[in-house]
Amino acid sequence: MGKLSGPGEIDEFKLATLLGEGVQRLCQGEFSYRMPRNKSRDTWDTAAFLVNSLADELEQILNSKRQNELRLSALVENMSQALTQVATGDFSVQVPRDYSGDASDVLAFLVNQTILELGSFVAEVQRRTDEEHDRLEHLVATRTAELRLLATTDSLTGLLNRRHFFELAEEECARSQRYKRQLAVAMLDLDHFKSINDLHGHSVGDEALRLVAGEIRRALRQQDYVCRYGGEEFVVMMPETNVQNAFEVFERIRIGIKRIILRSGDNDVSLRISIGVTGWDPPESIDRAIQRADAALYQAKAGGRDRVLMSP
Repeated sequence: MGKLSGPGEIDEFKLATLLGEGVQRLCQGEFSYRMPRNKSRDTWDTAAFLVNSLADELEQILNSKRQNELRLSALVENMSQALTQVATGDFSVQVPRDYSGDASDVLAFLVNQTILELGSFVAEVQRRTDEEHDRLEHLVATRTAELRLLATTDSLTGLLNRRHFFELAEEECARSQRYKRQLAVAMLDLDHFKSINDLHGHSVGDEALRLVAGEIRRALRQQDYVCRYGGEEFVVMMPETNVQNAFEVFERIRIGIKRIILRSGDNDVSLRISIGVTGWDPPESIDRAIQRADAALYQAKAGGRDRVLMSP
């Protein structure tokens, strides 16, 4: 094997050995290895340049691969954390992007868009669920109020029914006795109601009851209790009221009922009412007070009807 010419001469064998060593080290993964150069541009320097250039390329490829692996690993970790938060209901999370436009960045973009869309979908579902919940609550409250109204009021007149009146009356009597307050009770009966039904029909009779109930209710205070006792009879309880004051109220009610205009075809139907008023005498029951009011009502009927009588 002959000598190589040029500055810094080196024999072919040594050159081949050095080149072989350099390539071998590169093949073993020593991409940081570099052959020494003499910058003389001779065969040795050219060979070293080629080996070193190859090493540079391989090292860049390796570093790029490692960086991509690190980016991919970080992306997977970020996606895992993001999806874990999404699973807990947090849709504000976003996977970090580097906006490089490569496959990893596009994947992060798609994941973020999916999270946003899921958040919007869940928010819309929650909004509809809340609206439906509110609607159902309102419906339940409305139906409950309707059922309570049906259970406590007379369907024809809208006044308290007999059962609920006695429930409230017992509470009011207990309160009046505790605080030593007066309480008045009255029994009212529409005069000649059977004749109204017989001559004009039950629809006119029902309208008469509704009109009378309305007149009674308008003349009373908010705290007074009035119920349809049965048929054409009504019972009223007036807390903190003595018999004389109650008498004056019921006299106005009697006059108001006489002024009601009720038509049956081409005919006017006259309405009249008889009323018995008494005071509650503790510790008697409300039933006993109603019996005394009813006795006064009977006397009003016997005395010609259309009048108010007081009972001691």
